[in-house]
Amino acid sequence: MKKAKQTKQKQSYILFGAGLLLIVAAFTIWAANQSSPATATGNTVNGGILAQGQPAPVFTAHTLTNQQITLSDYQGDVVLVNFWATWCPPCKAEMPDINAFYEAHKDEGFTVLAVNAYEDESLVRPFIEANGFTFPVLLDPDGIITDYYQVRSYPTSIIIDRTGTVRHIQIGLIFPEQLDSYILPLLES
Repeated sequence: MKKAKQTKQKQSYILFGAGLLLIVAAFTIWAANQSSPATATGNTVNGGILAQGQPAPVFTAHTLTNQQITLSDYQGDVVLVNFWATWCPPCKAEMPDINAFYEAHKDEGFTVLAVNAYEDESLVRPFIEANGFTFPVLLDPDGIITDYYQVRSYPTSIIIDRTGTVRHIQIGLIFPEQLDSYILPLLES
């Protein structure tokens, strides 16, 4: 009799566990089919995924001089949004080339928005000043823009054309030849 009670109790636990598993599976399938785009200043990433050929998500941030900058301020320009950090050796390696390209083409409707990810101004400012970089540096100490753009490794560069469309996503170091091949045609159009 005791054994029959234990067997019935065991079956109840198995049924409860199976039911719970079905509920979790159904919720997971439902959640995966929901569109939950990222948001920032009212814009969305297409289905939550940043992609070439899609409008660049708009963001707003402050520079080292406490100037508020919004990506849409640069509509009509070609923009290189570069996500970087002071502790990142490839970021440090590419920045002189990015700065040289910026200096050579800023009068042609080109700008760089260098978004520093997850670091405090007290780390960023001395690094920028010591290296003499002249492009705008944006602070993203909480990683809001970085997460919004789905950056998972540094450096990551997003090239945006004059219409605000993402034209290239470069994960990792960007070389001068790549700057030329990706950006110069956009400046000519």
